[in-house]
Amino acid sequence: MMSIFPKIEKITRDTTISHFLLMFGYKLFSLYFPLFLVAKNFSLPQVGFTHFLIYLPIALFAPIVGFLNHKINPAILSTIGIFGYGIYALGMILYPNLFIFYLLQTVLGISAALFFVSSRAILMGS
Repeated sequence: MMSIFPKIEKITRDTTISHFLLMFGYKLFSLYFPLFLVAKNFSLPQVGFTHFLIYLPIALFAPIVGFLNHKINPAILSTIGIFGYGIYALGMILYPNLFIFYLLQTVLGISAALFFVSSRAILMGS
């Protein structure tokens, strides 16, 4: 009996599903995060700076993570990235001041670089 979906390896399926779930959550985050910041009385320049602190580490750390993928198992780096998302989420609930808040944005960017670059390496390897 033929299936409508092609047979794929377990690692490919698991990586694809986790990537979809994280990206779906990230898209929801991207939609509502600026509204959250405005509700917390952030000015528009502060909202822009917050996004800068997320995307600059992604751009800076993506090549570094690409290099590390050749030295360290990409599954470990991807797991560290997911763990970083958890630290970010917990920190956002508990953040006590503006400095910690901005630091957490940087943690989010580094975690995103770890996850996305390593996921790509995992998929290419399979």
